[in-house]
Amino acid sequence: MKPTLVLLLASCLAVYAETEEQINKEFAVQPGGKIVVEVDFGAIEVNTNGNNQVTVDVLRKVSRSTKADEEAFLRDHPVTFTQDGNTVTVSSRAKTKITGWWHGFQRNEAKYTITVPAPFGAQLKTSGGGITVNDLTGGVKAQTSGGGLRFARLHGPLNGETSGGSIRVGDCEGELRIKTSGGGIDVAGGSGTLDGGTSGGGVSVKDFRGPAHVESSGGGINIENVTGKVDGSTSGGSIAARFSSPLSEEVKLETSGGGVTLKVPDSSAFDLDASTSGGSVHSEIPVAVVGKIEHSHLKGPVNGGGKPVVLRTSGGSIHVKKT
Repeated sequence: MKPTLVLLLASCLAVYAETEEQINKEFAVQPGGKIVVEVDFGAIEVNTNGNNQVTVDVLRKVSRSTKADEEAFLRDHPVTFTQDGNTVTVSSRAKTKITGWWHGFQRNEAKYTITVPAPFGAQLKTSGGGITVNDLTGGVKAQTSGGGLRFARLHGPLNGETSGGSIRVGDCEGELRIKTSGGGIDVAGGSGTLDGGTSGGGVSVKDFRGPAHVESSGGGINIENVTGKVDGSTSGGSIAARFSSPLSEEVKLETSGGGVTLKVPDSSAFDLDASTSGGSVHSEIPVAVVGKIEHSHLKGPVNGGGKPVVLRTSGGSIHVKKT
């Protein structure tokens, strides 16, 4: 029985072929231009080069039940290239819209590898793959419906959105706006302003220089050494925030599904307002309590007072500790 099953499986696998397509293009440009990519499937990666040109390498693999079906699919989804001054556009969309044209086994893979001058902007969109952008000085807008986003060492405004993956941002400078519906957010280093939100994961922000606003509907939040105003909220986890230097800006942390832990140097001066509906409030640093002392609410100046620190939870305790 086993040899028969093996032979049957081998026969089924032999039915499916794979057609591969490679495309290579180069465009002469000047710094300060923009690369625009809009494709129906595939991952996109953009890096910089030391030349005044845009290079595009495309690798697409298509599997269908027959070779003819694969070649027909590629013909119906051609990759096109246009140049308008210093703007280069790469696109791939179906020429025909026939519902239910392809039947049975099918698989589409693609990778768009692009290099541009460092002073360059990017506008990227794919319906099925991840997006990676490194080392650009210029505005970046990236959107995918089915993959993660990775950004490193960008200098300029960033707008990144995905419906099906995590987001990582490393050492980026500028106005950073990132959003995901299906993964976590990890920001390390960088400066400017940060606005991040996720519906399906946790959030981690470390060593960011500037104000940070982050939200999560499905995970915890971890904040470490952010030098600007901090505003973090989650409906599905705990919040931990740690600062190595005394607080100099406002801090607001709120969760409906866990505890809140704030660690600061014992010399920090701030106005504490901590309240919980599902636990207690504790502080290792003395608080000059204002009003009635309560088990679940602690309010008053710390070391003479300063910027407001607001801590809220409906599902745990609150702890203020010394770093």
